[in-house]
Amino acid sequence: MDAQNRRDNERLPFAAEVLVACPDRGWRSAVLDLSPGGCALLRPAGFEMHIGAVVTLYFLTRNGPGPGVGARVARMGPRDIGFEYHDEQTVPPSLHATAPAAARG
Repeated sequence: MDAQNRRDNERLPFAAEVLVACPDRGWRSAVLDLSPGGCALLRPAGFEMHIGAVVTLYFLTRNGPGPGVGARVARMGPRDIGFEYHDEQTVPPSLHATAPAAARG
C-alpha cells in the first residue's frame, strides 16, 4: 500500500451527518467511513480549507446533543476529505460522560 493510502486503523463504513465547523463558518457533510483515529467525509460544495487546517467535527444525532471532535484536515480528494482526530475516539464518536453537578463542586 502506498503512503497516501496508508491507514493506521481499519476504517468502518458508517452513515451519519457531520458539521465541519471553523470559527467563522461551517459545512454539512456525510460520513463515508470512521476509525478511532479519523474519518472520511463527502466533500461539501464550497469547502475551502487546506491540509493541516484545524476544525471541530460535530457528529449530529436525531435526538439530543452530538459529540464535537477536534480534528485536522489530513487529505483532500475531489469528492472526499480525510480528517485526523486530535485524540483517539470511539467508533462512532460519542459524548464523554460528565460528572454530576454536585461532584464538580
